Amino acid sequence: MPELFPTFDVPGIETISPEVENLQKHSAYFDFTKGDFVQNKSGILQRATPYDAWVQWCLKAVVTERYAFYAYGTNEGVEMIDALNEPVRAAQESSIERTVTEALLADPYKRTLYVRDFVFVWGVDSLDVTCTIGGVWEREASINFKVNTRG
Repeated sequence: MPELFPTFDVPGIETISPEVENLQKHSAYFDFTKGDFVQNKSGILQRATPYDAWVQWCLKAVVTERYAFYAYGTNEGVEMIDALNEPVRAAQESSIERTVTEALLADPYKRTLYVRDFVFVWGVDSLDVTCTIGGVWEREASINFKVNTRG
């Protein structure tokens, strides 16, 4: 009697190592000035390269206060409020360097290799922070973010 249901060999599945997959992660471009994703004229989200997605992740990490939002885990974000509560400016800068470095090295995909060269420009009620980040692409990026010091 012939088989009612045909049988066939299942083709093998090609797997990608997690390290390679993490370097290929794409994202949508986000405009931090507008606070929205970038769309083309047809309304389709613009796709960021894996490198640009990492830089945007770094920017998001340094402007997110740790423990302030239930949507984020305890390893995400910076402790900027605690850093600014230090008694002297040198201690504040040191604490900001520490919390920013910790936040960026906590990248779940292990793309961030180092954070260095911090520059602080103090204003009347704000602080501009610039630092250099290095990732697995053997390329550096300079990120800049503003901190409100009014409290």
